Amino acid sequence: KLQFLYLIVMWRVLVCCAAAASAAPALWPLPKEAHSGKTTVAVDPTQFQFRAAGGGAPSADLAAAFERCRTQCFPHRAGAAAGAAAVEAVVEVADDAAELQLGVDESYRLTVEAAPAAVRIEAATQFGAYHALETLSQLLFFNATDGRGAYVIRNAPWDIRDAPRFPHREVLLDTSRHFQPVASLKAAIQSFTYAKINTLHWHLLDNQSFPWVPPSMPVMARGAFSPYEMYTQQDVEDVVQYAKARGVRVVMEMDTPGHAASWCVGRPDVCPAPNCTSPLRPDTEATFELYETLADDLFKVVPDAYFHIGGDEVNTGCWEKNPEIVQWMRSKNLTAHGAYLYFVQRVAAIVRAKGKHAVGWDELWANFNTSLDKNTVIHQWRNWLPVAKAATGAGYRVIMSNLTPWYLNGATFTWQQVYEEEPCAGLTDEECQRVIGGGGELWGEGVDPSDLQTTLWPRLAAVGERLWSDKAQTANASAAESRYASFRCYLTRQGVAAPPHSNPEARQPPAGPGSCLAQ
Repeated sequence: KLQFLYLIVMWRVLVCCAAAASAAPALWPLPKEAHSGKTTVAVDPTQFQFRAAGGGAPSADLAAAFERCRTQCFPHRAGAAAGAAAVEAVVEVADDAAELQLGVDESYRLTVEAAPAAVRIEAATQFGAYHALETLSQLLFFNATDGRGAYVIRNAPWDIRDAPRFPHREVLLDTSRHFQPVASLKAAIQSFTYAKINTLHWHLLDNQSFPWVPPSMPVMARGAFSPYEMYTQQDVEDVVQYAKARGVRVVMEMDTPGHAASWCVGRPDVCPAPNCTSPLRPDTEATFELYETLADDLFKVVPDAYFHIGGDEVNTGCWEKNPEIVQWMRSKNLTAHGAYLYFVQRVAAIVRAKGKHAVGWDELWANFNTSLDKNTVIHQWRNWLPVAKAATGAGYRVIMSNLTPWYLNGATFTWQQVYEEEPCAGLTDEECQRVIGGGGELWGEGVDPSDLQTTLWPRLAAVGERLWSDKAQTANASAAESRYASFRCYLTRQGVAAPPHSNPEARQPPAGPGSCLAQ
């Protein structure tokens, strides 16, 4: 019986591996436009070079990307190719010093000629070139069956013209509920690039901990879990620069007035009471002076033009229990709801005065709608409310991260549900133009360094393709499943701890022996 089961397993492995060896490369996310042929082109890893067009020296960032791609493209030690082979990729970038901000041009063209064998990349900016190099990595196929090993690109010639559907493609990582070391954050950022995710939404602080040492107010770090679980200013800058070198923006979130109990450890004066700590006090200038001080510290090392102010899940009960706050509200002729709006407007004004765009959770729209500054970006998470429809209809920009199914810590959402979530569902074409993107959100209650990648992947890939690729070409999960399964295997080859793609829930290990492609 055991021998019979072994033969069945091995048959499945041989079938799926044979299919993989003969099939066209399974590119993920699906390019905007791709044309291919029927020729196999050899690639010589012993001689292969990345060269800037025109013979000039590439920028430092582009040179570093070339080295990363070399490691990623050629993970196996292999000998020289037999016969004619591609030995270089010529990379032409119109602006290799573009600023990494929302809307930067990420387009590229990648061509692979069959005769003679040649690889060429053209991109408007270095960030488009990074995406092209990622696609090139997915085109390469390693064949070890001849005993020597050889790299090839199948189905040449290739002509790929690609650009994202949405400019903002994020992952939220929560470092307050569980601390994520710098090494974990960097590993996650590197993994984002495989699916062309271009934004880390860093939910830095929350009720549970204050894991950052602000240079201008180091006392705030008393709210950290421990001395080992906090970021220095240099750590934050290191993560931001690491991300930038890979084309990943970092959008910081400093959530107030709720979700801020950890502030009270270092600065109890900005909290309503020792036993009723949140939301932060709206009645004292000390609160807003502290917010501005912390924001200034972050803005020194986080250059992105967008800053998330949170504003969600605010229960004003603590305000209404504090006699001083109650008296202040009466003096201003404010209800608790009015004080909530006052707080949000003060914080948003601080952010705007620094030249930043304020982003806030959808409670801001649900409570205050057009009382918000028109430049505010609304981040929808409660998909049972018509926030996106109303906000875009009123001319506001929106980010879509619906709880069901794009909250990736919700392990019961299948990849098919994640894949088929349409950011512009129910919106007109004009309203959809105001959706700047979306993302998968990974809240930290049940996620620490031990399961960060296994919770993100491979379902984050489904989010990535939905935000990058053409809507009409990617409407159906069934049609994408074979590419999705292959991409999960590609992730594991890059060292990403991505569980089997067919799991009904996240984080589950393989059910038994077998090929990566058969799980």
